[in-house]
Amino acid sequence: MQTKIFLYKIEGINLTEQNELLKVSPGFDRKEVIEKLKDQFKDTNYHVDENSLIYKLIDEQLYIQGLVKEKEEPKAVGFTFGKG
Repeated sequence: MQTKIFLYKIEGINLTEQNELLKVSPGFDRKEVIEKLKDQFKDTNYHVDENSLIYKLIDEQLYIQGLVKEKEEPKAVGFTFGKG
């Protein structure tokens, strides 16, 4: 199974200065952002590993870093029943 790393820019989520000690971002819905992120990979053979997600600030812009994993084909499990 192949894995790739990504860095996803969350548009419009930048820190703004409240005072000399504090900078704050505008409010955002994490679930909505993650759904938009998943949409980026929906037409590929990869899916987002939500356990790997890390929120990062780069130049006061919010990004999500994480891993996408190659989708695996489901394995069929067969059972046979017979007379004993």
